[in-house]
Amino acid sequence: MFNLPNSCLVNKIIPKKTFYDKINMSLNLKREFIDLIDKIIWMYKIAPETYEIHKTDKIEELQIFEIILKKREKPKKAISLISKLIPYPILFIIKYQNDFCYSIKVQEIYYSDWNESIDFNFMFSNLELLYEDIVKKIIKEDNNTKSFQDIINLNFRKRELEYQIAQTQAKMNSEKQFNRKVEYNKELRKLFEEMEKIKNE
Repeated sequence: MFNLPNSCLVNKIIPKKTFYDKINMSLNLKREFIDLIDKIIWMYKIAPETYEIHKTDKIEELQIFEIILKKREKPKKAISLISKLIPYPILFIIKYQNDFCYSIKVQEIYYSDWNESIDFNFMFSNLELLYEDIVKKIIKEDNNTKSFQDIINLNFRKRELEYQIAQTQAKMNSEKQFNRKVEYNKELRKLFEEMEKIKNE
């Protein structure tokens, strides 16, 4: 799947109980590990000792994990927990039978679409540039010339606006009073205007 040398290959199954033992896991989270995830495989370790690449102050290693699913559903709680417990960025390959998607954490967890083909390029001088390129490809911003932090901040604001728009639309649709509907409509116009502005930046 990835054009990486054998020196990066780990190919080691990590028992799910490894994560159970780390924290007092909620029942819902434990259920996700048990009912949704079949296997967690540590596929690759990309670091100066395994690959011709430099570390930076921010990123010393990058891991690639494969998550094999029992059903076609993104294991969002489990991905979030694993990302918190492991002190290096992780590119997740999430698989269910012939379907797949990718995930990685920045300030929040990002996912590609199911079966979205992404051509990851590992030819970078340092791990930070590699990590940033992976993130930009997953969030479909790889042609954006803004700084990485600006891209992430704008993407985060877009997500916030999408949530606020959905919430405001739901409130407006369920509102009985005409005056309140008008107010919600004004709020929506402002949110859509900000969204349009961000998209055009």
